[in-house]
Amino acid sequence: MSGLDLFSISVMTAVVVLSAGAVYLVETLLRRDDGAGRIWALAYIAGILTTVNYLAWAASPDESAWLATGIGNASFVASAGIMWLGCRRFNGRTVMVPAALVAAASLLAFALVAVAGAEGGDWAGALAVYIPIAAFTLLGAVESRRGTMATLSVSWPLTVVLAIESLFFLARSIAFVAVGPEDPFFTDWFGSIAMAFVTVVLIVVAVVATSVMRAACPSPTGTPRSRTLALKSDGVLDSGSFRVVLTGILDRARHNGDRYALIAMRIDDIPNIATAFGPGEAQALVHEWRSSVVRHAPTQAVVGQASETEIVLGMVPVSAGEARRVAARLHRHLLDDFVSLGSPVIPVLGVGVALTDGIGYDAERLLQVADRAALRSASSPDASVIVVDMA
Repeated sequence: MSGLDLFSISVMTAVVVLSAGAVYLVETLLRRDDGAGRIWALAYIAGILTTVNYLAWAASPDESAWLATGIGNASFVASAGIMWLGCRRFNGRTVMVPAALVAAASLLAFALVAVAGAEGGDWAGALAVYIPIAAFTLLGAVESRRGTMATLSVSWPLTVVLAIESLFFLARSIAFVAVGPEDPFFTDWFGSIAMAFVTVVLIVVAVVATSVMRAACPSPTGTPRSRTLALKSDGVLDSGSFRVVLTGILDRARHNGDRYALIAMRIDDIPNIATAFGPGEAQALVHEWRSSVVRHAPTQAVVGQASETEIVLGMVPVSAGEARRVAARLHRHLLDDFVSLGSPVIPVLGVGVALTDGIGYDAERLLQVADRAALRSASSPDASVIVVDMA
């Protein structure tokens, strides 16, 4: 391909990415989104920065293109990583440590080009771009099949997009090492022009998928802190709504110096039960589990869904001992209700308690600790309830 061909393709890619990204950014501003949508907006901004710099690289003389290449490479890695962070945020998982990993990978991608300078050529630091992108998009695809995202059928297009991108860059890495970037096979199947066509298709699907999924989240109305809360018919708040309510409660608890407890209750073997005894039996157990939690929860407790197999209850206990007693009582009632259901199998139940005493009032941190405690409880043969009051 000639330089003109590459430049023309780069212009086409830039137009598509700029248009799609701009639409998403405008929608983000209009919605005043402060959740996963805002993180995905950052991913599209990074994508726009990537296309602009690669366009500059395609139009620049070889000796002056290294800076555009370095910035483009770094923002390309960041874009893939931030898409993964958005998926984690959508599912209510922490993003601080993963964000540091994404930042480090992006800086490395830029640093390798900067060190090589003008002598590094067009492919300087290529593997430091391909491998992180393959890894981050794979992590994003896996994350999109977990938690709240897994319950949304509209998340499948994003899963497919991220999986295809991961496979493409994995294959690109292998081809780069095996035959080199100048080989006709690499140029035809994994070169800059091939990548441009892949980018155009994937960016359009990704923008549509993330826009539709964001519409499924509690959306702001009026002020940035107002939300439309979603309460299931069985009295359980959905994941996004529960986090909104929990954040407000913890803010007040911090101000008043009150202790707060999260009790996480999870059942981990529902897919195996569905396989062995049929989906009807599994659904009956899930329905009884959810109903039992709401039925036996303390009167003033807030009950929300953390994932398809985990429900979290928030309460203000007088002491850590009271939180443990409430959790133990819930554990006992849940097992009794499973038995009374007459099911041929009783699912493995895990109950974990997280207290603000030593963990603090950060909602995501508290949810994470409660989830880990419930997971330990489910896998421990001699512990019905695990309480964590220190980080």
